[in-house]
Amino acid sequence: MYNIIERLAPFVKSSLELKPNHSLGYSKKYFRKFFRKRILGYQLSKIKKCIRHSYNNSKYYHNLFKREGLKPSDIKTISDLTKIPYTQSDDLQNDPESFFTVPEEKFFKVFSSAGSSGEPKKAYFTKRDIDKIVRSTAVGGKLMYGINSKDVIRITFAEGYGVEVWGNRYLMDRAYKELLGAKTITTDRLPVEKELEIIKEHNPTIFADVTSRINYLTHELKKLTDLKQLGIKKILLGAEPTPESLRKTIEEAWNADAYIGYGITEVGLLMAGECEKKKGMHLAETMFFTEVVDPKTGEQLEDGEVGKLIFTTFDREGMPMIRYNSNDLGRIIPEFCDCGLPLRRIEIKGRTDDLIPIGSGDNLFTKRFDEAIFSIPEILEYQIMFDRKEGKDIISITAESNVINDVVRKKIENAVIEMPEIKNGIESSKTIAKPIVKLVKSNTFERDSIKFKRLVDNRNLYD
Repeated sequence: MYNIIERLAPFVKSSLELKPNHSLGYSKKYFRKFFRKRILGYQLSKIKKCIRHSYNNSKYYHNLFKREGLKPSDIKTISDLTKIPYTQSDDLQNDPESFFTVPEEKFFKVFSSAGSSGEPKKAYFTKRDIDKIVRSTAVGGKLMYGINSKDVIRITFAEGYGVEVWGNRYLMDRAYKELLGAKTITTDRLPVEKELEIIKEHNPTIFADVTSRINYLTHELKKLTDLKQLGIKKILLGAEPTPESLRKTIEEAWNADAYIGYGITEVGLLMAGECEKKKGMHLAETMFFTEVVDPKTGEQLEDGEVGKLIFTTFDREGMPMIRYNSNDLGRIIPEFCDCGLPLRRIEIKGRTDDLIPIGSGDNLFTKRFDEAIFSIPEILEYQIMFDRKEGKDIISITAESNVINDVVRKKIENAVIEMPEIKNGIESSKTIAKPIVKLVKSNTFERDSIKFKRLVDNRNLYD
């Protein structure tokens, strides 16, 4: 096995200002324990700094602490974090400016993610904030994927999120090109035939996009060429759940290794990724702190236990997040990874809310379907089945109606297609098939509250 110290040296040197050669004589086990002790002390100091900065400069957090009768000095240990209420996505969505800790003119980028009302949540970053994320992304790309100047990377993450900007493509492009010297090929998502032309022209070694888009390309490109002959060795997947069965399908088709990543725009976008062992995603632990808490009691859980994931940012100059509630369920894997990295690993298990992942990395709250379908007067009740076939999400809608004809059927179809996330998946990323609508007479559905579900997801996204 290659020297673990050499592999960690860039991370340790840039993040904790340790001298790599001080540890060259240490065993891997000793070094990892030494690193864990240092990183925990580092994280606690950063948490305290974030809290002081937020209390002094953020209207939202200053008022929150006052309301709870707290002062920054009350947070002395990691366990003291539970004294602070969660920051909810609605808080950020309703009044993002209240989180600002610098004047608005100092912000360099604004990225977006989906919100419960269909309006995106906006996360603001100063140039210093962006540079730190780019640097962290480059370190992760080097340590986990071995990206270097010999690589050619095709990045097709969508740049726009509706009319807003989603930051994955920008950050990866900068990190891999500017700091690691790789050649990056970035465009909007192209028709399959044009995508194949791009691949054959530039011969990428790495491909990066959301899982559903890669899966769609896998199915469609196979009709045109032998994917194994294209020379792509690594595929970076992110922004949505990736079942092991789907990963295996992609890997076998391309004869490539597929690596899963994780991130939340509000916290820092590119937050965790798999190494070559593919047994959990290593966290960028110098960028934020991760708590796993009991969804009911709020108690911090031990490593290995499944709970709600809560994040606190470090060194976020313009818009820090304290105890941001991700609504994701997951666990910290307690054992060290066999790859040698001492960074903790995370495993995502699902969600605590009612978000439905759909299409090309988008999410929909279930109430959006209520709003769309029940706005049609003829509809009495409905049920939607989500399936996945040949790289596309299949949306099958069965609706009870007091009028059964093509006019009503078309109303339902149009109402669903007009949802921006679904429209994007059908027209742009090609990751969603046109909805299938069936009308049935009233009282067809069994109304037993235990058995009846309006939305049934058969895609096994978290297997």
